[in-house]
Amino acid sequence: MNNSNITLTLPAERLFARVARQTASSVADLVIGDDRHEPAGRDFSHAFELAVSEAFTNSVTHARESATPQVVKLTFFFEQRQLVVSVHDANDPFTIETPVPDIESYPENGFGLLIIRKVMDHVTYRREGNYNIISMSKTL
Repeated sequence: MNNSNITLTLPAERLFARVARQTASSVADLVIGDDRHEPAGRDFSHAFELAVSEAFTNSVTHARESATPQVVKLTFFFEQRQLVVSVHDANDPFTIETPVPDIESYPENGFGLLIIRKVMDHVTYRREGNYNIISMSKTL
C-alpha cells in the first residue's frame, strides 16, 4: 500500500464519527497487514483510530452553523512505514498548543488535542485559506 492516498469527505455531524473511526481502523489494518493480530499491531491501529476520532469530533464540535452544510475531509496516506492522516475543516482558526486541562476540576471537554498529541508520533496544524488542516502521523 505504499504511496496510496484515500480521501473521505463526511458531513460535519456527530452521526458520522463512527464512519471516520471505522475508516481509520480499516486503513490502519491495511497498512499493518498480518501484524494486526499482534499486540503491537493492535496498539498501532487503536492509537490511529483514537486520534482520527478525536480530530473528527473536534471538527464537528466547532463547526460553524451556516446555510451551506459543513464537511470534514479526511485524507489518509502511507509512505515509508508512516501512516499519515490530514483532517480538513472550514472552522475558525485555532492553536494546537492548548494548555493541559485541569484534571482536578473534571472537565468534560478539552482533552482531544492532548490525546492526539499523546498517541501520535507527529502532529502539525496549518491554515490554508479558509481551511484548518491538522496532520497526524504514526510510524510502524
